[in-house]
Amino acid sequence: MVEGFLRYGWTTLAVTLLVIVWGAVVRATGSGAGCGSHWPLCNGSVVPLEPTVATLIEFVHRITSGAVMLMAVWLVVAARRAFPEGSQVRRWAWISLMFMLIEAAIGAGIVLLELVADNASAMRAVYVGGHLVNTLLLVGAMTTTLWWAHNSSRGSLRAGTSWATPLGLTLCLVGMLVVASTGAVVALGDTLFPHASLAEGIAADFDPTSHFLIRLRIWHPIAAVVLASGVLWLTWLSPIFQRDDQRTPRRLVIAAVFVQSALGVINLLLLAPLALQMAHLLVSNLLWIPMVWAWWTARMRDNMPRA
Repeated sequence: MVEGFLRYGWTTLAVTLLVIVWGAVVRATGSGAGCGSHWPLCNGSVVPLEPTVATLIEFVHRITSGAVMLMAVWLVVAARRAFPEGSQVRRWAWISLMFMLIEAAIGAGIVLLELVADNASAMRAVYVGGHLVNTLLLVGAMTTTLWWAHNSSRGSLRAGTSWATPLGLTLCLVGMLVVASTGAVVALGDTLFPHASLAEGIAADFDPTSHFLIRLRIWHPIAAVVLASGVLWLTWLSPIFQRDDQRTPRRLVIAAVFVQSALGVINLLLLAPLALQMAHLLVSNLLWIPMVWAWWTARMRDNMPRA
């Protein structure tokens, strides 16, 4: 049953990532108002009639979000079937569902408060940044569920004894949350205030009369460079990543850092086209997953069977 749970869990995580990326399409195309200020209905109907493109984009996002919510509910049920009472897998499946519910609540708040379309308020920036932070916490909780399920087949593991403190990894994870939230705000600014050229955009970044969303854009690449340097230093030099059981996470992290850095530069040069925004968001999650996996492996290394 554990193997079946792992297959279902990885499938749920993969579908969740697809829904997250589609959320970027909603934001980048300004389709958040496609269903009006109605939630959970769409323009007052269960199924929108004669929908516009924006309505279809938003409606698809709602349908897929509902589907992945049901998958998260079943993850809890599957965990109860496959693992005994008191299992960390059961606990983290519930935590994953909790973050999924918060995700839905934030999405509903964005719609009901009309923080969509051309709204450039500070409240929208806070919601957008918080939305992406919660998204990463959701993905992290699902990854943690899978980590415990994976390691339950290798031996008995319980939290609370001989816990190590992977400070470097912890700081990197916190840094990723900060960079992700600033990236979400930057993407919002790019959507609301597009520029005809890179030079025009850079000039606007340093113009004290520019909207605050524009002036904030300069901080995201700075934070991203600092974070990427820290993550690469950690994976190359820290003993955390030298274990045999960390070889795959190490390779995934290094590859994701380089790909993400390249996507960031190309996004900047090409003025953030939609396809690259989607790829940038996806890779940020693909970097987050092995980092969370490595964090748990490092923290529980004294309790784990050696590879």
